[in-house]
Amino acid sequence: MPAGARAAHRERMAAALNLHARGRSIPDVAADLGTTPDRAVKLLGEGIAGMPAQQLDERRATSELRLNQVARLYGDLLDDADPRVTAQAANGLLTVERDRARLLGTWQKPPREDD
Repeated sequence: MPAGARAAHRERMAAALNLHARGRSIPDVAADLGTTPDRAVKLLGEGIAGMPAQQLDERRATSELRLNQVARLYGDLLDDADPRVTAQAANGLLTVERDRARLLGTWQKPPREDD
């Protein structure tokens, strides 16, 4: 890849990371960058893989705070009198917990221990 193309690629990765860090969804990041959601995910993955550990830990902490805020909002809606609102809140909480599991890596099966 020519030097100019590498620089442009790094800029797109940085832009994707910044948009996502500000809470933008993958489809929104893709739309802002004029690319597909699959390409946006790839840019984010490459950017995250190249981050120093401390910066990655800070990003995880920020994401964890954002997930906690959303979970509180959904939790408050679980007591709503409208069963449709309650069902949507429950689905929202499930989504938050799936996102949290991916963020923390707890969705993966633990490695097998050899006897």
